Amino acid sequence: MTRRRFLRFAAVMGAAGVGGASVARAAPRTVRLTRHRVPWDGDDAFRVVHLTDLHLGWATPPALVEQALRLCRSAAPDLVVMTGDYLNLTLRYLPDLHRLLAAVPAPCLATLGNHDHRAGAAAIVSAFDEHGIRVLQNASHRLRVGGRGLTVVGIDDGFSRHADVARSLASLSRPEAALVLTHFPETASEVASRGGRLVLSGHTHGGQVTVPVVTKAILRLAGSKYVAGWYSIGSTRLYVNAGVGSAAIRCRLGERAAPEVALIELVPRRRNAR
Repeated sequence: MTRRRFLRFAAVMGAAGVGGASVARAAPRTVRLTRHRVPWDGDDAFRVVHLTDLHLGWATPPALVEQALRLCRSAAPDLVVMTGDYLNLTLRYLPDLHRLLAAVPAPCLATLGNHDHRAGAAAIVSAFDEHGIRVLQNASHRLRVGGRGLTVVGIDDGFSRHADVARSLASLSRPEAALVLTHFPETASEVASRGGRLVLSGHTHGGQVTVPVVTKAILRLAGSKYVAGWYSIGSTRLYVNAGVGSAAIRCRLGERAAPEVALIELVPRRRNAR
């Protein structure tokens, strides 16, 4: 969120009567694990845990991050994917990112978000590299786990204009059989136009605040039509994960904005047909 958008957001919050005391009471304390069984065009089944929008810094209670890591490990994933906004606009909390990455189960693949580019993308990518985690910046990667294969595409952040969908998908003969990661959900429309069929994203925090008048204003300011949960874009399915942390305010209100870790169980359609 830019400074101008934040100031406009704060004005809307004030006009709606959501004061400092309400925000303090609305600070989230628990993380939910959502489970999704997804038929898809890939060849193998995979258990994928999706983490996003950790926003390490003053606005995200450390206890939430610890809960998210416990849920991630307990889900026994074949792969962990992370879709951006690891730090909250500054590299001050880079040591916290190192501690987080040391605790994330392997294998793990990641993409960047708009806050990461504002904070310092090179330093963040370097931190991931130190922990053996590949950051996909408009690139694809073929993963092998226990004899099973999965193609993962990582598209850089579209909100900050770093996305290159054409380059990301260029080397794929079967884009419909790839898992596509991107921070900014609006990027999914171009992914769909180029044959991608399954996209995981974040960015929206589930709308952040679900309050009459306020929520609609926030979404209008953000320019986002994909806010939380599943969407269909032609034959493409998009999942918008509410994520874990907060950015401008330490507040989340409403069920769909509750902090989230998502378990995506990929099941090949051919297996379902048997």
